[in-house]
Amino acid sequence: MKSCLKKGCGCSLLALAVIALAAIVVAYIFKPKWHDEYGERFVDIAYGERAHNTYDLYLPHESARIDSLALILYIHGGSWLGGDKKDHHGDCYKWVQEGYATASMNYSLLNEDSVSLMTMLDEIERCIRHIDSYALQQGAHIRQMAIAGTSAGGHLAMLFAYSRQHPLPIKFEAIKVGPADFRVLFPYDEKAEKKDVENFVFSCTGKRMDVSGASREWIDSIKLVASPVSYITDSTALPAIFAYGEKDGIVKPAHYHALQARYDSLGKSYDLIVYPNSGHPLWNDKDYSERYEKTLSDYCKKFFGY
Repeated sequence: MKSCLKKGCGCSLLALAVIALAAIVVAYIFKPKWHDEYGERFVDIAYGERAHNTYDLYLPHESARIDSLALILYIHGGSWLGGDKKDHHGDCYKWVQEGYATASMNYSLLNEDSVSLMTMLDEIERCIRHIDSYALQQGAHIRQMAIAGTSAGGHLAMLFAYSRQHPLPIKFEAIKVGPADFRVLFPYDEKAEKKDVENFVFSCTGKRMDVSGASREWIDSIKLVASPVSYITDSTALPAIFAYGEKDGIVKPAHYHALQARYDSLGKSYDLIVYPNSGHPLWNDKDYSERYEKTLSDYCKKFFGY
C-alpha cells in the first residue's frame, strides 16, 4: 500500500490519519513511567533485520521461579502505517507487576517497500520465537501466552491467532477496536483507480496481481483474505475479550457484530464489552474501561492458572 491499503477501496485517508493521530495523542498524554521495582526491563531488542523489527520485554522479578511463566504480547495500532510499541508501555508496566511477562512489538509498516499484511504476520511469529529464546537466556521459561492489540494491532492479533501456527500456546486474545471484516472497513469503490486496487490487493495478500476486469465479488474475496472473521472455526476460535465503541465511526459496530455472530454460531466463549458513549479511542466510558481491566485479570487467572 504504498499509497495505502485503503485508498483503492473507498476508505477515507483522513479517517485513517485520525486513527494514527489518536494513538499518538493517547501515548503522549498518558505516557507512563517505568520504575525498577516493577520488574526487569529489556528494550529495543531486535528480532529481525528490518528497521521496525524490535520489541521491549518486561519480566517479573524472580521470574525463573515461575514454572509456567505467561506472556502478554501487545501489538500497537496506527492504521498499519504508524504507531509504536511505546503505545502499550502502560499495559506492559501494569501486568508485569501482576507476575506476567509482557512485551510490546514494532513491525514493518505498509509505507515501506514490499510490505504487506502477510509480512506483519510473519514478523509476529518471528518476534514470539525471539521473545521465547531471549527470555530463556535471562532464566525465564515462558510456556504460554496471550495476544493483545488495539485497532490495526487488534486486527493483526486476531488474524495471526486465527490463521497462523502458534510458536507458544495462545490461551486467549484481548482485542480493542480491531477491524474484523475488511468488506465493512473498506467499502467497494467502483471509481477506484487500477493502481490503487492493485496496491490494495498486494497489501492484503502479499501478491502482485493484474486486476483488469476484476468484479466486486472478486475484490470482496481479497478483502476476506485479510479479514480475521474468515478464519474463525471450531479449532481456531480462542477465548477472547472484544472491546468496541458503540459510537466508533471508523471500526463500526458491524465488526463486533460479525465476531459475535461467528463465535455464537460455534458455541465458543468470549466476552464482549461495548463502550456505549465512546468512539474509536474508547475514552468516554471509565466504568467500561475498569470492566475491561477486570475481565483481563480474570482471563489471566483462569487461562494462565495464576
